[in-house]
Amino acid sequence: MVAVNGVRKGFRIPVKTALIKFEGTDYDGAEIKVRLSVSFARFIELRESAQSEDQEGMARLFGEHCLMEWNLEDANGEPITADADGMLAIPMELTNLVIQHWVEAVVAVPGPLSETSGDISTLAAASTAMETG
Repeated sequence: MVAVNGVRKGFRIPVKTALIKFEGTDYDGAEIKVRLSVSFARFIELRESAQSEDQEGMARLFGEHCLMEWNLEDANGEPITADADGMLAIPMELTNLVIQHWVEAVVAVPGPLSETSGDISTLAAASTAMETG
């Protein structure tokens, strides 16, 4: 740490985010902003939730700690809240895509977010791939 006027200054960890888009898919036009700067403990909590097949718990954790905002609406044109309840309100396929892209960004897999990794469809599968890779 560098001392400034006798006060030690530390390094402030930046908050990293990503904007996930789904161009060329059934969800073209959807934009989802997610927080990439999560603690390792939170990542492990999400992974354990996924590995225990607690899909609801995983979606809730993701909605509470990673999801920042989105432009999603329900069939009546009403906005879906970007939170834990919103994660449970969207189709499972979209939930999996969001989490898949988030995991790829968090673990710094090379390549743009629009490219998928084929067999990674849940946080559990992503963490398994990360552990064996």
